[in-house]
Amino acid sequence: MTDRDGMWRAALFYCALTVVLTWPLAPRAHEATLPVSPDTQLFIWTLAWDTHAVIHQPFAIFDSNIYYPERRTLAYSENLLGSTIFAAPVLWASGNPLLAMNIVALLSVVLGGLGAYLLAVRLGMRRDAAVLAGAVFAFAPARLFRISQLHLTTIQWVPFTLAFLHTYLDSRKPRDLRLAIAFFTLQVLTSGHGAVFVVVAAAALIVCRLFFVSLSSASRILPAEAGSHASQGAPSPESRAPSSIVRLVKDIGLTGILLFVPAALIAIPYHRVQVEMGLKRPLANWETVPVSFLASPTDLHVWIASLFTETKLGDVASAFLFPGIVPLVLAAVGLITGIERPLRTNAALFYGLLTLLAYLLSAGPPLGLWPLVYWLPGFNFLRVPSRFILLAVLGLGILSGIAFERLTATASTKARRFAIAVVGLLFAIECVSIPVPLDTYRVNIPDADRWLAAQPKPFVVAEMPVFPSERYQTAYMLHSMAHWQKTVHGYSGMRPLLHEVLFREMRRFPDEASISHLLQLGVNYIVVHPDMYPPDDWKVVEPRLAQTDRRLTLKYSGPGGRVYALSGPNP
Repeated sequence: MTDRDGMWRAALFYCALTVVLTWPLAPRAHEATLPVSPDTQLFIWTLAWDTHAVIHQPFAIFDSNIYYPERRTLAYSENLLGSTIFAAPVLWASGNPLLAMNIVALLSVVLGGLGAYLLAVRLGMRRDAAVLAGAVFAFAPARLFRISQLHLTTIQWVPFTLAFLHTYLDSRKPRDLRLAIAFFTLQVLTSGHGAVFVVVAAAALIVCRLFFVSLSSASRILPAEAGSHASQGAPSPESRAPSSIVRLVKDIGLTGILLFVPAALIAIPYHRVQVEMGLKRPLANWETVPVSFLASPTDLHVWIASLFTETKLGDVASAFLFPGIVPLVLAAVGLITGIERPLRTNAALFYGLLTLLAYLLSAGPPLGLWPLVYWLPGFNFLRVPSRFILLAVLGLGILSGIAFERLTATASTKARRFAIAVVGLLFAIECVSIPVPLDTYRVNIPDADRWLAAQPKPFVVAEMPVFPSERYQTAYMLHSMAHWQKTVHGYSGMRPLLHEVLFREMRRFPDEASISHLLQLGVNYIVVHPDMYPPDDWKVVEPRLAQTDRRLTLKYSGPGGRVYALSGPNP
């Protein structure tokens, strides 16, 4: 069986397991999603915007249509651009943005498993051990139950990057380095969190390699022998460094530079936003509740926890961070049995260190490393350091594969198949939480907003009512998908001060202050949705709208709302 055959079989296995462990999401992907929140609607809008902008304004894609008149508003949160390669074809074929989001989420699980499988194979593991490694990374509860958080579940390109980086460091083939760069860039474009994870993992790998190479060189050249080696003209590590750098540059080549350019360019709007808007995550509230590392939503883990405490861990935990009993036990065995010389290329040692580093970044005081690194470029965009547990799960997956391979090294083929079936079944049982809770959902765009789509462009729109709940903002973002014109509404990782003031004023619409401010900003249309007002509030607003205001002209009225043109002098 070729490597390609192994990849296809692993992919089919991960597809089947994804369908089972997320049941019934896959068959209902067109009409349902995990419990709907403003973040869910933000992800739907983001993927739809990316798909629209790639065709209509590819060189100004970060100037999204929300939070008018601000610029680079896509950089207020995760841009999800890398996921457009999956979302766009679904949107073009079906016109269903919910289906597109769900496909992206489900594929992230499958591709995550496949990437870890490839990484394990590149590290020299047998295919059965590699399948287990991929399964742990894809389906460990701490990873699988992030599937509703699109910016966290789409970290599937991290193991692909590491797979080709390992291969390059071992073989020094330029093709492997360029593929590592390609997957690195793809991860940066797909998820900002994933970008931080892949930078940490790749940097740790390179540092470990350099450290153990230096250690090996030092052990071979003892101080007493250093002079004789020098007199014989043996190259020192220092003299080899320039030639290594030259070779690295040649191996990267023009192709590698071009592959890296998108990752570099995408940092520009984020830097501009950070400087202009002061976007920076504070160090406050970074602590992870310790019990979170034991918390999991799966049926088995909840039952086991109930044997020891009446408290539901999910109610007191800050996140579900428990990866499962099977991965932890196997990882410990893999670390103990897998460390051997040469240390430079020892996978068990490196992934043990990477797992430890990820746990320390996830942990709260006094062990947590976050206060020491949060100021680094890119790190201060992360809101919750406990999310580094996702990188730890990758390390646990590789260590689990190593353990299984070592434990079954002398077993017959039949015994190995039985062993992988038993271990896989035990792990699958740990991951079960079926059925996953779903909300039936549909992106409903009112007729009033569809009417706007036929009006001369460009224009700027505001919608009413506005209340403190972010669901109003995300609903209006979805409405804007009918025409993709600028809207004052927005929900993202941050909110401009201008809009904090504006939204407070808009809650009193149609008073003088709200109309004047909207006119000052250049808003052309105001869409009013009577059905979105509480009945008592609408009884107050409707007669006020009926009063003649020379700046408001009714242009459309129907079941989906009313559209008023806003024009005239601003007193």
